Amino acid sequence: MQESCVHCDLPLPPGRPIEAIVENEQKLFCCHGCRGAYLILHEAGLSSFYERRTWESAGLPAGAFEQAYSAAYLERFVTRDSDQAHLLFLVEGVRCASCVWVIEKLLGRMEGVLQVRLNYGTHRARVAFDPQRVDASQIFAEIARIGYLPRPYDADESSRLADQQRRSLLIRFGTSVFLSMQLMGYSFALYAGYFSGMDPLTKDILHWFAALVATPVVFYCGAPFIQGGWRALRNAAPDMDLLLAIGILAAYGVSIEALFTGGEVYFDTAGMIVTLVLLGRVFEGGARRRASAGIDRLLRLAPESAMRLTNDGTEEVASAQLCVGDLIRVRPGERFAVDGEIVEGEGEIDEAAVTGEARPVRRGPGEAVSAGTVSLGSLLTVRVTAAAADSFVARVARMVEEAQMRRAPMQRLADRVCRYFVPAVALLAAGTWIWWRLFPDPVVSPLLAAVAVLVVACPCALGLATPTAIMVGTGTAAGRGILFRGGDVLEAAGRLTVVAFDKTGTLTEGKPRVVAVRHAAGVTAGELLAEAARAEEGSLHPLGKAIVAEAQSRGIAFESVRESRAWAGFGIACDTGSGALRVGSRAFLDQGGIEIPEAFQGEGATEVHVAREARYLGMILLEDALRPGAEASLAALKKMGLRTALLTGDTPAAAGRLASLPLDEIHSRLDPAAKAAWVARQRAAGHRVLMVGDGINDAPALAEADVGSSLAGSTDIALETSDLVLTRPDLGRLVEAVRLARRTLVTIRQNLFWAFLYNVMALPLAAAGGLAPIHAAAAMALSSVCVIGNSLRIKAGERFKEEGERKKEKGKRKTLLSQSLSYTRSEP
Repeated sequence: MQESCVHCDLPLPPGRPIEAIVENEQKLFCCHGCRGAYLILHEAGLSSFYERRTWESAGLPAGAFEQAYSAAYLERFVTRDSDQAHLLFLVEGVRCASCVWVIEKLLGRMEGVLQVRLNYGTHRARVAFDPQRVDASQIFAEIARIGYLPRPYDADESSRLADQQRRSLLIRFGTSVFLSMQLMGYSFALYAGYFSGMDPLTKDILHWFAALVATPVVFYCGAPFIQGGWRALRNAAPDMDLLLAIGILAAYGVSIEALFTGGEVYFDTAGMIVTLVLLGRVFEGGARRRASAGIDRLLRLAPESAMRLTNDGTEEVASAQLCVGDLIRVRPGERFAVDGEIVEGEGEIDEAAVTGEARPVRRGPGEAVSAGTVSLGSLLTVRVTAAAADSFVARVARMVEEAQMRRAPMQRLADRVCRYFVPAVALLAAGTWIWWRLFPDPVVSPLLAAVAVLVVACPCALGLATPTAIMVGTGTAAGRGILFRGGDVLEAAGRLTVVAFDKTGTLTEGKPRVVAVRHAAGVTAGELLAEAARAEEGSLHPLGKAIVAEAQSRGIAFESVRESRAWAGFGIACDTGSGALRVGSRAFLDQGGIEIPEAFQGEGATEVHVAREARYLGMILLEDALRPGAEASLAALKKMGLRTALLTGDTPAAAGRLASLPLDEIHSRLDPAAKAAWVARQRAAGHRVLMVGDGINDAPALAEADVGSSLAGSTDIALETSDLVLTRPDLGRLVEAVRLARRTLVTIRQNLFWAFLYNVMALPLAAAGGLAPIHAAAAMALSSVCVIGNSLRIKAGERFKEEGERKKEKGKRKTLLSQSLSYTRSEP
C-alpha cells in the first residue's frame, strides 16, 4: 500500500487521497498540485526523475505551485543580447542533482527556450530564450507547475536561503553534540564498570539510557544521511550517504539487539559518527561559502537602490528599476548603482573595485563611469547607459559563475573513480565482516571493523578535489580583474608553453598618432587626410580613429560615405562620387592591382596607404607608444619558461621597432588567417598556446589558440572569442593569470593525490581492525576539510600579495610626500 505522495514524498493525508491512473497503475498524491506536476513530467517523458532523485527530506517549499510574478515585474530582471534574452533567478526546492536534471530537461523542451543552466551549488538558474516566443513569466510558471519555487535573483533572497540551510545544519549539529556528550558520559561509566565491576541492573539501566539518548541523534541529527542513503539504494545510485547510513544503522541496530540479548552496545559509536560527520559538514559549508564569496562580493559592489531625478525632485528606487536614459544623482562617498555617463559635475572616482587601480581617476561630463565605483568628494548627475543587469559588475559576475559551472578535464578522472568507489567500499566492508567472522581475533570486532571501513571511505574528497580549487581560483582571479571563462580554461592556462601577442592595442597602448603625411604628386596633405578620414569615419580600429582625429584637429572637412566595407587585417573600401576608395595596408592595395611607388616606405612606422580607383594618393604614417609594463611582463613570462612571439599585420620595419623587447619570435605582415595558421602549427607541434589580442583581426587566432585572451577596451568580437579576459588594460595581470592558473593546477593535483592517498591508506587500516569507527568518522570529515582548506590556500596567497602591493603603494606615497616637503623647506 502506497503511504506517501509519489511526487513530494510526504505522507498521504487522512481520508481519500487524490489519485491518477497512469499506464494502468494507480498513483496517489497528497494534493492536486502534486498530481498535476507528476502528469506534466510523465507526459514530457521525464518520469525517470523519480528514480534518479536523492532527496534528504520530503516535501516541497512553501508556496510551491504558486505563480506570484507578472511578466511586467520579471521584465526588469531580463537582460537582452541581440536577438536573445537572459534571465537569472533562484530555484527553491532543489535538493539533488536529479532536481537539476529535471528542471533543465523540462525548460529545455519549452518553445523559445535556447539554453538552460542550473547551478546545484548556488541554486541559481540562467535561461537564454527568444523573447518573441516566450517570456519570463511563462518560464517561472513552468517551474512552479512541477513543485519548485522560482524567485528573481537578488542578494538578500540568496542570503536568506543560504542562512536557512546553514541554520538547519547548525541545529542538527548542536543537538548532536549535546546528546553525544550525554551518551559519552554513559559510555565512560560502562567502560569503568567493565574494569572495576558493575552489577547487571545498573549496566542494563545505563544501556537503556544510552539507547534513549542515541535514538534522536541517529534518527533526527542523522536523518539527512539515512534518507539520502535510502534513496540512493532505492534508485541504485550508491553514494556517500549510503555508506554512512549503513555504518550508523549497523552500530545502532546491533546495539538495540544487545539490549535484549545481553551483548555489548555501540550507541556511542553511532552517535559520534553522526556528530563528527556533521562537524565536517559545518566546516565544509563555511569553506564553500568563503570559496564562492567572490561572486557575491562582485554583485554587492553595486548598491541596491539609487536616487532618480524626476520632475518633482528625486526619488529612491531599486537599481533594477532604472532604465537607459534615466538621470540619477550620486552623492560623495556613494557607489554608482549602474553604468552611466556623467552629465553634470566633475570629481575623482575610486575605480579600485573594478579595475584594480589604487589611485582615483578624475572624470567629468561626457565620460563613462562603471557600477560599483565610488564618487569621491563631488555631487554628480549621471545618465544611465545600461540596466543594472547589464552593468559591468553584473556581466563580470555572470562570467565568473558560468566559469564555475564549466567542468575541468581533470574532474572527469575523479568522476570515473567515484562512480565505482562506493560499491567497491560496500563490498570491502562485507568482506571485512566475513573475514573476521571466519578468522576471529579477540582484539578485533567484526562489526566495528566493517563499520570503520564504511565510515572512513571518502569519495567526497575525490569529488571536491577539482571543483573547489576551480571555484577558489576563478573567484580569486575575478577579484584581481582576471576572468577565466571556465575551469577548462583555468586548467589549460596552467599548462601553457607559448604566448603570442598582437602588436597594436596589446603590446602598444592602442592610441596611435599620425606622425607624417606623405602625399603623391598632384595631391595635397589635406586632400589625402580628407580621403582617408572619409573611409575611416565610424571605424573602431585604433588607426582609423587616429586618422579621423588628425583630420579634425587640422580643421579638415570631409564628406561622409554611405557604405563602406572592412576587410579585417587589411583595410576599408568604399564607393564615393569620384570613384572607389581604398584605405589600408600595402597588401590591401596590391590586391586591388594598385601599384605603390618605391619611394613610399614607412621607415619603421605603421603605414596606411590611400588610393582612388587605380590612382595612388599617398600614405599616412602612425606610431603607437609601448604599453607601460609590457617589457617587464614579457620578461616575467620568459622567466616562467614560456616562449613569447609577436604576430602583427604591420610591416617588418614597424615590427622591428619592438625587437628590443624580450620576444623570441617576431612575425610581420600576417593577415588574420595567417595568424590563426601560425597558432595551429604551434599546437600541431605539441605546444599549448595563449594568444593575446584586442581586435577583430585577432578573432580567428584567439579562437584557434588553447587559450585566447583580450584586455579591457578590446572590440566586442575579441572579448566574445576570448577565454581569458583582463578587466584592466595591464599586461601584468596576464602574468598573474598564468601564475594563478599554475598554482590552481598544482593545488588540484595535490588534492587528488591526498584524496587517493588517504583512501589507499585508510581503507586497509580499517579493514585490518586498526581503526575504531569514531576515529574513522573523524578522519573522513578531516579529509574533506583538508581538500577544501588546501584549495583556500590559493585565495590566501593572493591576499598576502595584495597586502604587499598595498604596503608598497603606501611606501611610494610616503616617499613622494617626504620629497615634496623636503623641496618645500629648501625653497628660499
